[in-house]
Amino acid sequence: MKIRPVEIERVAANIVAAALKQGFVQAKANEPKLRNRVAELIVQNFQQEQQIEAEAEKLAAVHAREMRDMDQRRVVQGIKERLAKERGFSL
Repeated sequence: MKIRPVEIERVAANIVAAALKQGFVQAKANEPKLRNRVAELIVQNFQQEQQIEAEAEKLAAVHAREMRDMDQRRVVQGIKERLAKERGFSL
């Protein structure tokens, strides 16, 4: 999924603001540092998901002959879900 950096920054700012406002966290760093760290984590999450998707597509391609009658997109999605579960990654 492609998401623009400005959108990531906006989401990170909203998460930090809500967490601070509702008292879910006690900040040890200033708000801009918190926003930057949350944005980094969001980017890392997207990168991990892209890696899992790429691996799922490769595995599906390797087994494509065996699954001729199946919808390739569903096969890739199933492999992706299995890989994510094995790695403890939430999709």
